[in-house]
Amino acid sequence: MGYALGIICYGRHEAAAVVVESGRVVAAAEEERFSRRKFDPSFPARSVEFCLRQAGITADDLCAVGYGFDPRRKLLSKGVYAARHPASALRLFGSNRRLARRMNGIEQDLRERIGYAGRVFRFNHHLCHAASTFYASPFESAAVLTLDGVGDWESGAWGAGRGLRLTETGSIDWPLSLGHVYSAFTEYLGFEPFSDEYKVMGLAAYGEPRYAGEVEKIFWSTPRGYDVDLSYFAFQRAGRTRYSRKLVERFGPALVNPDGDIPQRYRDLAASVQRQLERVISERARRLAAETGERRLCLAGGVAMNSLANGRLLIEGLVDELYVPPCASDAGVALGAAYLAHLKATGGLEREELKTAALGPSYDDAEIIAALGAAGLPAQRIDDPARATARLLAGGKIVGWFQGRMEFGQRALGSRSILADPRRAEMKEIVNARIKFREPFRPFAPSVLAERADEYFEHARANPFMTRVCPVRSEMRERVPAVTHADGTARVQTVERAECPLYWSLIDAFGELTGVPVVLNTSFNVRGQPIVNTPAEAAETFLSTSLDALVCGNHLALRPGAPPDQED
Repeated sequence: MGYALGIICYGRHEAAAVVVESGRVVAAAEEERFSRRKFDPSFPARSVEFCLRQAGITADDLCAVGYGFDPRRKLLSKGVYAARHPASALRLFGSNRRLARRMNGIEQDLRERIGYAGRVFRFNHHLCHAASTFYASPFESAAVLTLDGVGDWESGAWGAGRGLRLTETGSIDWPLSLGHVYSAFTEYLGFEPFSDEYKVMGLAAYGEPRYAGEVEKIFWSTPRGYDVDLSYFAFQRAGRTRYSRKLVERFGPALVNPDGDIPQRYRDLAASVQRQLERVISERARRLAAETGERRLCLAGGVAMNSLANGRLLIEGLVDELYVPPCASDAGVALGAAYLAHLKATGGLEREELKTAALGPSYDDAEIIAALGAAGLPAQRIDDPARATARLLAGGKIVGWFQGRMEFGQRALGSRSILADPRRAEMKEIVNARIKFREPFRPFAPSVLAERADEYFEHARANPFMTRVCPVRSEMRERVPAVTHADGTARVQTVERAECPLYWSLIDAFGELTGVPVVLNTSFNVRGQPIVNTPAEAAETFLSTSLDALVCGNHLALRPGAPPDQED
């Protein structure tokens, strides 16, 4: 039925491209992985070129291109919007005109950058988020909820998916935005907004929600969605900070240096904001299940990256099943746009569950050997990289693991990962300080054999994309202290043998050696940089950190001066 390309760019960040054939995802990548500019929003020329090359096609073979922004709905209803949000209307429509002019150049970009002159469809941003999760899910029908900062001047939408039909039953306008509220608190707590929200989530474990009552008056659930007291914020009027003087008057001066010892009141505020976000999302999910009659939920948008809130939905029994794609943030808009473009151009879509995020580039032996040699790294060939790496981990080594196709999305899932022994409590501090160069309170994720997940974690279920947090069983916390967060939880990745055979074999081999079928997994990068894409980037990161070993394909490089590995 042909190939379709989906793209997202010119927004706040995360330009990306995806190619689908019928309903199968052939290739996907974020532009930041090629440009090395984190959250690169520019036209994703290199991502498109990769996707076409991976599919074995040219631009002439595309049946359509989908683009994940279309502000026309708000432009057509600007009188209604202005009546609802008079303080934000002027900024909205000025920005809409600028964005509309930029989007009018998309066809020209496609012609000049990749030689495509065919049909280009623009789709509503939240419709693309909805398509990215529902069409990728295993569900024939489900409730669908999207929540983010802003897209096409909306901050959320909800409805249902059935077969190939997506029906929207409600939406909420910006500036009533859960994403922007959380980002404003991110900035108040001293972190980078639209980048470091996960740090607030991690910090929350070290606090108590003693400000919950006050935060509940700042944003709260309503029968039609949620509401926000905008007097606490300045994002809607392009203020110097995203929060207003009123927020400072209520909670005191903003945190200046989150790298130091963070006072308890900021930890408690993080816990309070996280608690309220979970409550609002849970209430929206509960009402949506009642409205649609669906106990299965598909979730997407930047707010869906909040794995604590996602886990709460299952723990509290608000839904029976939950699907969150590996690309829930704006990169996933490109996936939804590709699905929708194919459906619009051909009238059909052969839905296929997205079970893997390994959709990016891979590199062969010759490229790996050349990159390691250029970096001055003598490497030995190993016949069994999984077992060799398991031995290194069991011996206390920290390993850069570079295998197969790069992941699509913000999580490292066993293709571009840094791995360590979860049994050693000191590994959390060592990896944070010596490898990742990041804050000491940040947690690390466990990757566990899917068939053994229930032994170690409560409510684990299938979680291949690391999109949910769940409790570590109390009797197992001493066995895996390096991946058990301060509140006794972990952001778990369950690893299926059928989908990730090499990574599964590594964890299985580690389990044979240690009795623990779990490894500590974090992304193969350092603070402020995108996840590595190429063998050269893996070698550079290896040499710039205190990693003990690099396993790149079938090749092992050890820290210069270390004794050679004697086996395999």
